[in-house]
Amino acid sequence: MFEYKLLPVPAPAKKAKGRKTMPDRMGHALGDLMNEQAKDNWEFSGQESFHVEEKAGLLGKEKHVECRYMVFRREIGLEEMPLDQKLEKLRERKAETMVQAPVIAPVPAPEPFPEPMPSPQVLSETTTGDGDEPTRIFSPFPVNTNDSAAPSLGPAEKT
Repeated sequence: MFEYKLLPVPAPAKKAKGRKTMPDRMGHALGDLMNEQAKDNWEFSGQESFHVEEKAGLLGKEKHVECRYMVFRREIGLEEMPLDQKLEKLRERKAETMVQAPVIAPVPAPEPFPEPMPSPQVLSETTTGDGDEPTRIFSPFPVNTNDSAAPSLGPAEKT
């Protein structure tokens, strides 16, 4: 069982030697707060934000404010345990929080491709057993079997 403690996120206003940018100051302030809580066996659990309505001014207009808190937790009764039991309990907690890689099933081999369909040229050259030309499904135009009806191609004639 755990007990929890919520502390407001510190403002990065503290100036520290060698920290001139706001992210550096914020990191320093957060680190100081976390180290201070760790001395009392508080473990950082996360950050939460809450929206609160607050009345401000003489007229009491409502104003929405976002409050951010750092959540710390510690196990109740951990202080009274002997050191070897504490270490075992901490190892168990670490094992519970570790993320295991998902087991991925092997991918089955793809099925082979089916036999390709014959090309339209192959269909036009073949004939059925009774001498008729097979139905051509690849061309919407009728096929003339008479070669004499086809125009002759050749060089252009001068007239």
